[in-house]
Formats: sequence, structure tokens, C-alpha cells
Amino acid sequence: MLENVKVIEYGNLISGPFCSKILGDLGAEVIKIEEPDKGDDARRCEPFLGDIPNREWSGLFLYLNMNKLGITLNLRTPTGKEIFAELVKDADIFIENNQPGKMDAIGITYDYVKQINRNIVMTSISPFGQTGPYKDYKSCELVNANISGVSYASTREFEMSQPPLKPPAHILGFQAGISAAAITIGALYGSNATGSGDHLDVSEQESAIQDLGLQIPQFCYRNHIVSRTDAYMRAPFHVLPCKDGYIYHAFVHEYQWRRFLELMDNPDWADNDLFKDYETRAKYWDGLRSLMVDWTMNHTMDEIYRKSQEKGAPVGAVYTAKEILDSEQLAARGFFVEAEHEAAGNQTYPGVPYKFSEVVREMPISAPLLGQHNEEIICGRLGYKRSDLVKLKEAGII
Repeated sequence: MLENVKVIEYGNLISGPFCSKILGDLGAEVIKIEEPDKGDDARRCEPFLGDIPNREWSGLFLYLNMNKLGITLNLRTPTGKEIFAELVKDADIFIENNQPGKMDAIGITYDYVKQINRNIVMTSISPFGQTGPYKDYKSCELVNANISGVSYASTREFEMSQPPLKPPAHILGFQAGISAAAITIGALYGSNATGSGDHLDVSEQESAIQDLGLQIPQFCYRNHIVSRTDAYMRAPFHVLPCKDGYIYHAFVHEYQWRRFLELMDNPDWADNDLFKDYETRAKYWDGLRSLMVDWTMNHTMDEIYRKSQEKGAPVGAVYTAKEILDSEQLAARGFFVEAEHEAAGNQTYPGVPYKFSEVVREMPISAPLLGQHNEEIICGRLGYKRSDLVKLKEAGII
């Protein structure tokens, strides 16, 4: 746990804020710095409570920024940088994921923060990293998905005429945040051991590429580029519709297929030579799919899922968000948590995907309002007066 660790985050949207959220979930104190009046761009991202755009009602922002204190600060001003420097003196970690060139433009580089605090770990997350010919390029989730190769093989259920598909939501941003959090914790222990900090350069593109699975070895070993239109090498290894949703088959071994055939009462077509093994079933998948769908569409997702479990056949249910929220497994583990937010009220959020055997976790703190902790941090910790806050606000510094 990281109870005595102090983190400063100057992040935006997904990767940086999620990185610091992970540290905050582990007990670190996180102070989030936002631009005055504007705030994190995630505040303008849907979904909004009641479908009404409001900078305090974005579900994305509320989730990404739980367990954080929030202040506003204009780091382009001398006074703003002075306040930032005071915070850095007492910090262990500084996290940022701003567009390339921004940190250099405002003079907040690793050399700058290291002069203030030689032990600090600075984590910089950017689309393509801090070096290389793309280092100054801006990007977004759609660009990252395509330039990392993820979209090209995202699905194989459509015709060649269909374009590549980006994975849903902001998966790549979250993955980059996870990668950054892991290496940041490692660097923190290194800093504690050596007495010297470090600058971590995290590339969102490279973070996505590490999840490509077999695509890179397929090309290196076989000179084959995996595309989303490729036929599967084995079948069934597909998503199929059923009466009230979808199920996913993952039959690696022949006996698993035979067990599922028992569930389907061993149809006559199962003995056809076209379907004798996983390679021929893959070759003639179009015909096999139609035969299987005739059966699956007469059964519910839960019925197929439960009976497959009894048979020892690896079939998964494709859950929607509602079914995940209603999951008895997640309820038993207390995964979902509630937090009371001053503007958005009491809402349900995903919790953390781990449990400690010896530590009882406290309930999470809701995301901060824009500038909610200005007085607590700037006055309470740095010694400014309340009258100073008025002047700082008028000058556009907070």
C-alpha cells in the first residue's frame, strides 16, 4: 500500500488520470491539477447524468478521478509555477500526459522538477513517446488504435469490404495508464533505494502493441499478417447469437467440442466428415455456423452457459453492462462501490480488481469538483491566506 506516497497529477482525459487513480486506489495521496475555469477535458465527455452536459456530471471524469484532491492552477504564470514548485518539494511522484510540446513550452520538464526535488519520479505519457520522429505528433484513441495495429485485427466477423474497427470506448488509454502505473511504482521503489529519482517515458502506441498477442510472432515466424478477415484456424472459436444475447465458444480440444455436442443431443450432422476435426470445421465454418445457430437461437444465454459448465465445455456468456452490474459473482466480492458526489449525488462505480488478505479498504472518495481543494491545499498546506485566493482567482492563476 502507498499511504505515505504523495502524487501530483497534471493529466487529461484517460491515461494520466487513470495512472494516478491506480496509485490513489492503493492509498497514495493524489493532488490533481486542472486548468482554471476549463478543467480536464474528460469533464466534457459523455455520459452525463441525465444526459445534461455539465462539467461536474461526466461519468468518465467521475470514475477516473476518484480518491483525488483537486486544485486549479495556471502553470503558464510565474505565480502558478511557484505554487507548483512548492507542491513538488513534498511529492514523490509527478504524472503528466499532456500533448507533445506543452511541458517544454511551460518550462516544466524533468530537469526542472529534479532541481526542486532530486528524488521525484516523473512519469510522462504521450502518444508515441518522448523520442523518435513521431515524438511531437498529437494523437487520439482512434489514431492510437490504428497506428498500433489493434484495429486491423479487431474482429473477423465481417466481409473484406468492411473497414478496420477501433476497439470500444477508451481501452487503449486505460491500458497505457495501467502500464504507466506499474512502472511508476517500480521506479518509486528504485528511488527510495538509491535516493535518486527518474523520468519515465511511456508510449501509448507501444503500450497498445504489447497487447497484440500472436500478431507479431505470426509475422516474425510465418511472414503472415493477421487480418480481421482471416478464417479461424480452429472452430468453433466464435461468438454466436442465442435467444436473448450472445455466447462465445472457445473449444481448444476435441473433447470439449464433443461435450458440447452432447448438450445439443448429438445432432446427425455432427458425424459429417466436413466437421470431423477443428481444422475442417474451420474450413467449412459457414455451414457449421448455420447448423449451430439453429440450436442456439432456441435457448437463452444463461441456459447455454450453465449447461455448458455442467458438461465441462468452455462456453462463455457475452454480458452487457446491466448483466455485469447484476452479477452474483461481482456482488459476492463487493466489486462495485458507491460514492457520494457533491454535484452528481450517490453513484455506482467499478471498484478495484484485487483484494488484500490483511488490509481492510476504506470506501472511495468521490472525484473533486473543479478547484474544490484550492483552499485546503494552497492555504492549509502552503500558507497562503484566503484573501490571497481571491487575488489569485482574479489574476487567472487558480
